Amino acid sequence: MKMLMIAGILLVSVSCGIEEISSRPGTNREDIWTGPGMNADPESKEICYVTAFDYPKDYDWRTDKEKGSIKCSLVVFADGVPMMKVPVGDLYEVSSDPDKHRMIDGHLYTDYATETETVIKRDGKTVLRYPGCEIICGMLADGEEIHTLGIPRDGEGFSYRRNGEVVLSRTSGRTFGHLYKDQDSVCFAFAEPVLTEDDTIERYYHCKNGRVVQTALRDDVRKVWDILSHQGEICWIATVTGIARPVLYHNQSLNALVMPEDSSPLAFRMMGCGDKIYAEGLFTSPDISVASAFWSAPGHCVSFNDGYITASTCLSGDGVNCVFNPLFRSSTGMIYRSGEELPMPMGYAVMGADCAAVAGGILHIGLSSSEGGRPLIWRDGDVEFLDICGYIASVSVR
Repeated sequence: MKMLMIAGILLVSVSCGIEEISSRPGTNREDIWTGPGMNADPESKEICYVTAFDYPKDYDWRTDKEKGSIKCSLVVFADGVPMMKVPVGDLYEVSSDPDKHRMIDGHLYTDYATETETVIKRDGKTVLRYPGCEIICGMLADGEEIHTLGIPRDGEGFSYRRNGEVVLSRTSGRTFGHLYKDQDSVCFAFAEPVLTEDDTIERYYHCKNGRVVQTALRDDVRKVWDILSHQGEICWIATVTGIARPVLYHNQSLNALVMPEDSSPLAFRMMGCGDKIYAEGLFTSPDISVASAFWSAPGHCVSFNDGYITASTCLSGDGVNCVFNPLFRSSTGMIYRSGEELPMPMGYAVMGADCAAVAGGILHIGLSSSEGGRPLIWRDGDVEFLDICGYIASVSVR
């Protein structure tokens, strides 16, 4: 596919407009600041949220040698307007790692592990604190219920919790990473090792609202890459005996995924949108160290050369949007927008796992400078700089 040039780039510098939070009147500590973005129209059909880390001017946040102790804030924007600023650091039990927070229904949820506890905060205020140091790999909020899927920081297995109370736990095995809702049920899947006479194999399970069911698989399945409940059906991607390519089980049928010639899979992840299942994956070949691809159907594969690696993917209607970071600093990344290939601004890349979303029909992408410059929001070719010293961690839509 031929690269298309971005025409008519609009450069807009946006100041946070957020006061310092180190000297709140009548206090000796930093506090939470809320701004005009908190008043985003609740009746608005879609609101685009951007989260970013803001460090002191001239601090090298790329090396982050004073991580945990340096003055830092997590800033939230709603439709480009400052909404909230939360102090970050060990003192405040808020992490500067981009995967330690997420926006859910207009609220900022953070997770932090101390030496003995896991702490969950909403909009900067503690809502859960429970024993054990967990890495949160999935979180959902449903009314007053907070669902978490965590793995121990030191050890194996996982725990699924509701409001901090264990619903299901295993001391071995692995999850497939998703914690999501399907038909109003909270779902995730996991694999558990089983010792046989000859070897240790994996058995696969699906959990729906805390109820565990073993996933029905063919006897010739050798490896399962991903499991997803979509519209009540358990779908999976697996490698099976006798078929050279991985297969996708969906709509009660099994279909081999088209793969680039002589390629070998490294990873897959499924996503559901409407009636369709999409998949994204990584593969290697004798001529390619690692490359990315996605499938909108088992027979429709869009693959990219080895100069790019998938950074963020989002779906919108029948469109697939992907952001690819460059593997080499001398190269530019790429934005794939529903069939178009567009060059990423030079010297920029995605720093978080979820930095792309579609709001009002416009693709929003959060890009950060590999040279330490100001981060920017890419909106269908227009570029808006944020006047902060740091990077964008996430872009999402409510």
